[in-house]
Amino acid sequence: MSSLEEILAGYDGIRAGQEAFYKDLHQHPELSHQEQRTAGRVAGQLQEYGCTVQTGIGGTGVVGMLSNGDGPTVLLRADMDALPVKEDTGADYASAATARDADGSEVPVAHACGHDMHMSCLLGMAKLMADHRSSSLPRRPATVPRAWSTMACSSASLPPTLP
Repeated sequence: MSSLEEILAGYDGIRAGQEAFYKDLHQHPELSHQEQRTAGRVAGQLQEYGCTVQTGIGGTGVVGMLSNGDGPTVLLRADMDALPVKEDTGADYASAATARDADGSEVPVAHACGHDMHMSCLLGMAKLMADHRSSSLPRRPATVPRAWSTMACSSASLPPTLP
């Protein structure tokens, strides 16, 4: 079994937690540059997995670093913001959220863009990689040969204006 296959073999054990996390994000969408709750949830998960976390990047962005000794670096990135649209899916976890947009108008908000799934997938991979760090690092079993050194997780929106 390859290192990747061994890492991914742990997915069944985290699937229910990832689904619950996704549904929570889906029910609580936030517009761009307003993702305070979302950023807090993402940062909390990354910290739980042993990442060194920085928050407030570009406003509401989150970066998590998971070290694993020498070797290549893996970068995972996901957007966090939702769209100013009304969800009409009928899902039991559908968004009923509203927020004030940049113009001050109250608008419906939904993750019609899939960013809730992107964040859930990123955090799932972060968990799987954290569980397979080298034994030379604290709190993780040595079950997979070290094939990566650092994983950087970024979850941020672009600034409102770019130069």
